[in-house]
Amino acid sequence: MSPCPVGCVTSTRHSLHGGTSTAWRARRAMLGLFFASLAPAAFAASANAFEADPCLSPAHHISVLENSFAEQGWAVVDTPNAPVIDALAWIGMPQYFAGDSGGQTKTYVLDLKRKTAAGYFRKKDLPNAQTRILNRKTDAGPEVLLVSWLKTSLEHINITCDFAVSPDTASEIRAKQPPPVYKSGFSRLPTVTEISINRSSAVQIVFLDRAALEKQLNTKVPASAIVSTSLSYNAKDIKP
Repeated sequence: MSPCPVGCVTSTRHSLHGGTSTAWRARRAMLGLFFASLAPAAFAASANAFEADPCLSPAHHISVLENSFAEQGWAVVDTPNAPVIDALAWIGMPQYFAGDSGGQTKTYVLDLKRKTAAGYFRKKDLPNAQTRILNRKTDAGPEVLLVSWLKTSLEHINITCDFAVSPDTASEIRAKQPPPVYKSGFSRLPTVTEISINRSSAVQIVFLDRAALEKQLNTKVPASAIVSTSLSYNAKDIKP
């Protein structure tokens, strides 16, 4: 996901003398409010509560993210299966919606995304690059999460999370946002981006008009929204 695509909302805080922690608290406060609006009140005391904060918190290893999401009912998926592959394919579709189609049809791109999704199960962990596929069951259907953790040679850590969420979760998110305007079956909200001296983060939500897309593509659409987050920070300066 691009840190700040066209239409994003950016808030930048820089400080050279002791201001980093203040900026971090301010960033967490703002994003905390944002994600509070995403968490369904009805799910507040259940394992179905939608909470993406682990994706926006420093983590020295991907197991930290796994453990945090396990508390919300997410489990690692090790064996390829059609429903999870399909959800992963749709996680990759917003890039197409943004205009990066290469001149191809939605059907062609979706088939290509399915092949790419199947490849995630063949990825092997490296010391500095790790990926996990997780899913969980909710009352409105399954949800899928793709998590990637990368540590660069410059001691920079990048964490990305992509959620394919169920109708109930999408409905609760949508209720806290301006009414979506759908175009070609999708509605992309402005990206929320925060940048400070040694870290940056972004949140992007894309709603899917399942009925319209299913009619267009003659296939089942497994998600009602795609929520994508990214966090990049300097591991030397910021400890989990």
